[in-house]
Amino acid sequence: MSIQKLRGVVPALLVAAGLAAAMPGTAQAQGGVSLTPWVGAYIPTRNSFEDLDNAVFDRDISVMGGARLTFWGTGILGFEATGGYSPARVGGETINERNTNLFAASGRVLLALSPVTNPVGFYIGAGPALLTRGRSVFNEDRSNTDFGGTAGLGFRFALGESGRSAIRLDVEDYFYDGDFGGGNEFQNDIVASLGLEIALGGRADSNEP
Repeated sequence: MSIQKLRGVVPALLVAAGLAAAMPGTAQAQGGVSLTPWVGAYIPTRNSFEDLDNAVFDRDISVMGGARLTFWGTGILGFEATGGYSPARVGGETINERNTNLFAASGRVLLALSPVTNPVGFYIGAGPALLTRGRSVFNEDRSNTDFGGTAGLGFRFALGESGRSAIRLDVEDYFYDGDFGGGNEFQNDIVASLGLEIALGGRADSNEP
């Protein structure tokens, strides 16, 4: 992943952090641990590539599913570990369409721009990511692992009066240097997901008895 690409991501996160700091009281103290099973779509933005022989291949939009383990402290910051799997199908003129079996994992720092336990909460997050394809495009017996980062935003729609459980809508951008047959190229893969957040422990709000 190039320095130039990171320069484009960091300023946006800094601006969002500044906005959050300028809104005292919007993100009140909260805390707790939750688990969120989710399902969604894996969307490669660079969905076509060429190999060294100039043959064209397509990276298809695929389903993706996984789980998130989230911890909110007593302030506006939280931490989240995410894992997901997608068949990540690839096809082309010289190969039949096949699954590359993508596993993605990330650890994100979350910043609450409104109280997480509000009827509707809004947050952003960013952190390192690891993407492993169990099969390469041209060699099914070879895996490939790429290191990169992820940044995104999400909405939390609380269920019930306590707000301990919720529906979550997340959009994440995974950015990394990936080699799909023609050498390393910068990639942006979008994951849009819908999940059910289940409280595991801790307090959802500091004002709770």
